[in-house]
Amino acid sequence: MPGTARLLYFGCRALVALLLLAVLWPSVAGPYNTALVTVARPLLPSGASLRAVGTHFLIEAPPGSLPVSFDGLALHYGLVLLAVLVLAWVGIGPLQRLAWLAGLGAGAFLAHLLGVALLARIVAWSTSGAIGPDASRLMLGLFAVFWGLVPALAGGAWCLLRWLPRASDGPAPA
Repeated sequence: MPGTARLLYFGCRALVALLLLAVLWPSVAGPYNTALVTVARPLLPSGASLRAVGTHFLIEAPPGSLPVSFDGLALHYGLVLLAVLVLAWVGIGPLQRLAWLAGLGAGAFLAHLLGVALLARIVAWSTSGAIGPDASRLMLGLFAVFWGLVPALAGGAWCLLRWLPRASDGPAPA
């Protein structure tokens, strides 16, 4: 069964990549968050501020109020898991792998940029009194569910589009 050997090889590579990225990512998360905050500032609502402190983000809206803090590593988990898929991908060369990682990094940065700006707007609406406490809890809950599902759905769709057609091709006729 040649497919079983490839699957085992992929599984071992994925495990090693996941362990390495889990150890290395916290050292990359701080500069990544700083770059994200710098680019996201023009997208923030007026009167809101966004800061990166290590791996955490702090959103203040209005200025001088208690900041809302969230861990940036929760924001990055999808990037790490999708990078593991690309790093463990069996059958592609190093240049293709680097191209996929660069595209994934750029796409994830754009998604994180929009996600942080959207979260800052939700916090600003919640603290302005424009919406009630139930609506702000609902909006924050929906954002958390959305952000939790997007990487899993993107990874699943990517696997189906990239691997299912090749797996269903079967072995070449003899």
